[in-house]
Amino acid sequence: MPIAYTQWADTYELFEGETAQETWRQGIAADLAKLAGGPGRVLDLGAGTGVGTRVLGKLLPRLEVTSLDRSPEMLNWGKVPKDRQIVGDMADFRAGQDVTGDAFDFVVSGFDALNYLPPEALASCLAGVADVLRPGGHMVFDYSTRKVLSADWAALEYSQDKDGYTLHRRHAWERAYDRSRTVLTLSRSGEVLWRETHIQYVVDPFTLEEIARAHGLHTVAVRNIESDTYSPSHTTHVYVLRRK
Repeated sequence: MPIAYTQWADTYELFEGETAQETWRQGIAADLAKLAGGPGRVLDLGAGTGVGTRVLGKLLPRLEVTSLDRSPEMLNWGKVPKDRQIVGDMADFRAGQDVTGDAFDFVVSGFDALNYLPPEALASCLAGVADVLRPGGHMVFDYSTRKVLSADWAALEYSQDKDGYTLHRRHAWERAYDRSRTVLTLSRSGEVLWRETHIQYVVDPFTLEEIARAHGLHTVAVRNIESDTYSPSHTTHVYVLRRK
């Protein structure tokens, strides 16, 4: 994720919190509930303010979640316990370096965090996942599809007002670069407080599976986030991968 997330920390959950929690409940938490038969260790990649940690803590309290994010401001704002924080890059981490201790039973990544990685960085991330997962362990993540980035958000612009703040979003699909660009502008009483640009990418399910297989991760299931069915044109998919 961009370093710019440091200035987004104190208003992130104001604008994204409810949607993020529901995404976690419908996606990752629902699948983990089927996979986790008891206590287990979980690594949350791109954890931000720890929304996923709190959702999993409430719904699956026997799981111990460690949160990894590039932004210590985001982790601290979310009151993620220091002994459960790893400040690091989800595209470039390995066991014994960034991540120490026993292997994880699960690696998760929620609220389209992996969409911020271009294909090369996504491959590096999945190599790291394979490195920290125990044999037979699972990775569960949600992933925005090409439909939402290249069609629904192709030329979308809108503002939200909350608690005296205004967040303006401008989405654009950059066809030449095969990516989505979002410009966020936060203002209060007409004064711009900050502006930052986020870039998101998407690979198709076949390519994603091929990248995963190259690192010993095999697809167990892919579904639409609101159901157990799968449609290629849906907005968000939930993936379950298993390490050999």
